[in-house]
Amino acid sequence: MKKEFVFPLVVGLILGGLVMIFWQFNTRLNNAAAAMAQIETAVNQNTKAVSDIVTFINNASGQNKQAAPETPAK
Repeated sequence: MKKEFVFPLVVGLILGGLVMIFWQFNTRLNNAAAAMAQIETAVNQNTKAVSDIVTFINNASGQNKQAAPETPAK
């Protein structure tokens, strides 16, 4: 192998390795972002379901009525 081809080969291998490392990082980051989006969707749906259940229980038990304002003692 000629000496003038060794330097570009080494530089090319290093740059190729860096590109592969950043590509893998980007792929993992995209997967994590997709997982977070799914988790956010599930949390929002569950929050609404729990809120609806709590509202139903409060309505059924009569606990959603506003407390009468207290009259100040004279």
